[in-house]
Amino acid sequence: MSPPQHRIRSVGLHVLYEPEKSGSTLVDIVFVHGFGGHPMRSWQYEDRISPDTRLTAIPPARDGHLKNLLRTARSSNKTDRSNIEAAITQKDAWRADSNVLPQVFWPRDFLPMACPEARIMTWGYHTLHSGNMPITAQLDLFARVRELLRDLRDLRRDDGVQTRPLIFIAHSLGGMIVKEALREAEFSNIATQQDILSSTAAVVFFGCPHRVVGKTSPIDTAMAMAEETQSIRTDRSVLSGLCGVNNPRWKEAQDSFVQQWHHFNFRVKTYQERQGGKSKFINTRVESTKLDDAREEAESLPAGHRMMCQFRSVNDAGFKSLSRILQGMVKIEKLKRQGLSVDEIHCLRLLDNRRVHDPQSSKGYALDACRAIYSSREFRNWYRRQGGSNEYILWLTGTPGSGKSTQLRYLKRQMEKYWKPGTASIVYCIAEGLGTDRDSVPEPRIGNLRSVNVIRSILSQLFGQDPSLRQRLSSSCRDGLSDVDITRFFLEDYVVNKPQALARRTFILVDVEDSCDDPYIRELLHCLCPLAQNSSFSICLASRLIDGCPPANIIHLQLDNYNYEEIIRFTESRLKASWEERIVTVHKVAEKAGGSFLWAQFATNLLQDIIDNGGTQDLVNKVLEALPTNLYGLYELTLASLSSKEKADATTIMRWVMLSPEPMLLNDLQMAVRLSRTRSLLLCEPETALHVGSPLSMQELKKKGKQFDTPSQFYQWLCSRTRGLLEARPVGDEGKAQQPLGLQRIHPIHESVRLFFLSGRGFAALCLGRAKTAKRCNHEAVHLCHYSLLHTILIYLNTSDLSPLVSGTLSQEPAQTMLSSQTSPTWRRNVVDQRNLITSSYPFLRYAVDNLLYHLLSPRPVRYFLPQHAIFAMFTANECRIWRRWTALLGETDASAILAKCASAEALLQPEFGASFRLERVLRAVNRMATGDSWFSPQKRLRLSVYPFPVPPGSGKSRTEEGEGEAVQHVPIVTLRPPSPPRSPRLIRRGARSRGTVIIGTAKR
Repeated sequence: MSPPQHRIRSVGLHVLYEPEKSGSTLVDIVFVHGFGGHPMRSWQYEDRISPDTRLTAIPPARDGHLKNLLRTARSSNKTDRSNIEAAITQKDAWRADSNVLPQVFWPRDFLPMACPEARIMTWGYHTLHSGNMPITAQLDLFARVRELLRDLRDLRRDDGVQTRPLIFIAHSLGGMIVKEALREAEFSNIATQQDILSSTAAVVFFGCPHRVVGKTSPIDTAMAMAEETQSIRTDRSVLSGLCGVNNPRWKEAQDSFVQQWHHFNFRVKTYQERQGGKSKFINTRVESTKLDDAREEAESLPAGHRMMCQFRSVNDAGFKSLSRILQGMVKIEKLKRQGLSVDEIHCLRLLDNRRVHDPQSSKGYALDACRAIYSSREFRNWYRRQGGSNEYILWLTGTPGSGKSTQLRYLKRQMEKYWKPGTASIVYCIAEGLGTDRDSVPEPRIGNLRSVNVIRSILSQLFGQDPSLRQRLSSSCRDGLSDVDITRFFLEDYVVNKPQALARRTFILVDVEDSCDDPYIRELLHCLCPLAQNSSFSICLASRLIDGCPPANIIHLQLDNYNYEEIIRFTESRLKASWEERIVTVHKVAEKAGGSFLWAQFATNLLQDIIDNGGTQDLVNKVLEALPTNLYGLYELTLASLSSKEKADATTIMRWVMLSPEPMLLNDLQMAVRLSRTRSLLLCEPETALHVGSPLSMQELKKKGKQFDTPSQFYQWLCSRTRGLLEARPVGDEGKAQQPLGLQRIHPIHESVRLFFLSGRGFAALCLGRAKTAKRCNHEAVHLCHYSLLHTILIYLNTSDLSPLVSGTLSQEPAQTMLSSQTSPTWRRNVVDQRNLITSSYPFLRYAVDNLLYHLLSPRPVRYFLPQHAIFAMFTANECRIWRRWTALLGETDASAILAKCASAEALLQPEFGASFRLERVLRAVNRMATGDSWFSPQKRLRLSVYPFPVPPGSGKSRTEEGEGEAVQHVPIVTLRPPSPPRSPRLIRRGARSRGTVIIGTAKR
């Protein structure tokens, strides 16, 4: 509602209009007048006769009015009288402006109709006069800034209002008040004042001085504007002092505003006066009201300095232009609150097929980030978008262990604290390497990028921030979004068309793992550099240094050059020694670390162990000199201190941690280590791994492994066997204190540890055999380890302890005619819930079910030469015991459905390997045998299936069996089958090309 005109005082902040519903207010608009102005009269149009307005504001000629008008104009010259008489003869002159009111206060009368979702305010301050002369002993413009900040802070202190977008509209020297207010808000210690700057969405200037043009001094420009606003002339020194031109804050406010404009990326609109005359000073004054920046939106209005912000109707060009800007800001806020449509949600699901990563628990060493980098000129220019770095990518490079990932995660956390919600969008993604076994993932097809997963991750996180992106992708994703489609869209459409996001700042942080090769990193740089050039996005990429020349728009920072002081402080706090020259040893560690925090950490721990055992300073210095400078050599030296038994235990642990498709839970890892047997360390053939033999009980298997009473004991034993190369991290956003230790996941302390073992050097360092065996381990260690892990999974699924849970033939789902339309979906959901309950109740069971195919196909020989006969024999042994348990817990029996559900093995089932076709054929044959549809099905009829599935209404009774000390409800599902008709004899013959190929055909008669 709008307050009456007489209630608008000349001092303070006053609300002119506010939407009736408080929740519908989207932006705040504040008007600030110039020196000598008024919070209402400066913006109010009055129908008065003046040289600027008389041609458009003269009413139709009447006899009485004509005489009075001519009598009033007698003092004017003949040219003015002739112009008045010419205007009177135009009868349609008044009709064209018939909607002009005698007094128009357009911020209150017109603006609420254009922006009904905005709260409109005006702010004023006193300029004391004595007659027509301003008083010298009063505050200057900059002294008014704190009043403005205080009034805004008091009005916007409510929750949800502090972060509401704020738009300033300033006239003349009022623009200097706004600039200084934003500068003080940036350096203020009061959070509510800092919110004023971060919430500023736009600043509109009407004739505000921004720069010095030619030889004209700022004093002359400011005085001319003040005299024009007040319509008075006064002493130069008095007026310059009141305008604050001599105040050092004048230049500071000018420079700070340009920096804030680039950093916070708010919108700036400049209106300039356009009045007749050939005065050189007037033209210079007009030029000074232009920022002369490429991002500036400058526009001239057909009015003088005083009248340029006084609109008489909604048809004025200035009001139309301003209303379009304000309506655009309101529209942006509406889009931020608008949810995704059904089609857009479907498109986002097709687009976002990346693996979810939590930056807090991603790979990387848990050391503090290097603060020295943030004081560098290169980083400040990139972060604040200064010095022409708006279109540049920040490229952080460093050696393994130098803290690249830690630096990027720390930067993300700091930006989340600094930027308010809605003002900045932070995109974080991880570029994963392909691993040391390059054949595990096929090369991209023609027209596709190797970095397409990173592009998908970026687009999916920008999906909610870019309406244009949503519209273009939603219209083209009806047939799916293949990698080739995403590549073509990103390079040929999205990057070229200058993408924009709803947030004022958009940060894209890409963490590239050290396992990524040079072509992959080079491709990422060449894809992201055009995106930085054609948008306002701030992109940072952290990776190792590569050979070759990077693109031109790169700001390169090498972390190794900034870590020295941090490593000295870290080493000095960790190295405890009594000798006086300890600081010399600390500096030697920092110099030999070469910028690697990780190397410094391991070296310090090793030296501290020597000191704790009574080692002298000479011994410590000798060991320090003998330490290898590379991380792999340091890892080998660390593992060499293990005994033979400890190396065997470390080998078992590292197999599961390094070769699992996802980080394992501590409880699952404990069960896997207990089930792993030392005699299975040297399984060299897949047929040996697939031969499980007769079922064993869990008690018999546990006797062969290490016994632990609690997860804490197991974790301590794990850390001692791996010499601190592994650590437990909580899942999700929960802290270690809130999440049980057994439910935390085990990670390598750094990505270099994983690469050390995947390259074979880690397993070779733990090898117990002779040099020849070690050489073989270095070449085939990864494949041999997968055989051992697969063997352990099969033994676990074959145990007799799981018989009460899943056994017998797999019964079909009851016919749909037996269940109503409401009962059938409920029955299926209950089946899924029961299945999930079983797999989550037994440690390692879910992992074994989900990743059986992954460990089967991970060795390269198996992928290219699938042992079909051995796989068939393994699944059909013991009356298809493993097959029935695996498919029952997996929830699928169809071969193609099984392959589709094993997500961890998706990359290993590519057509290039050929394993998917052969494996699907084998699984189909096993399924036919398990269901009795094959001629070689067992002669003995199997007993009926007993599944822990809920009973559909009216389908039978339930009973309870005891299994491993806990009661489990089982439901017999009985399916009567008619006698099978006689089948023609068939033959099994071996294919000529593929080893172990099973071909089933009809014998010739």
